[in-house]
Amino acid sequence: MPSAKKKPLWTCPNCGRQFVSRNKRHSCGHYEIDNHFTGKDPAIRELFDHLLKSIEQFGPVTAYALKTRIVFQAERQFAAALPRKRWLEGYLWLRRRAAHPVIRRVEMQVFRDYGHIFRLTRPEDLDEPLVALLHEAYVLGCQR
Repeated sequence: MPSAKKKPLWTCPNCGRQFVSRNKRHSCGHYEIDNHFTGKDPAIRELFDHLLKSIEQFGPVTAYALKTRIVFQAERQFAAALPRKRWLEGYLWLRRRAAHPVIRRVEMQVFRDYGHIFRLTRPEDLDEPLVALLHEAYVLGCQR
């Protein structure tokens, strides 16, 4: 059976973010990733770079700086990072509830089912089981 041809993502003409559907409602603005690390311990930027590098091994991904966070997007947003003064808070979406020592809270969502909030304080926190959960979220982010 031939696969359905995917239509291209819509790009917001104002901020350049891409979305599955045209004219998707979003907070439109121009923000820089570096600005999220102003006043933070340099180790927090290193944790972010480590997280981004781990995510990029899954395939094409874009990191977008928003006003309050940095989102990771394949075709859809699947994870986010919120740099704090002494740690990196992360968020990933799964179709199920998952457990991991760095996951601090799981929130029930409407469309994505479960939002998992995690905290990274050192590179070792981003271990193989957490990378596997991020990969699972990435796969969901690749679907339309």
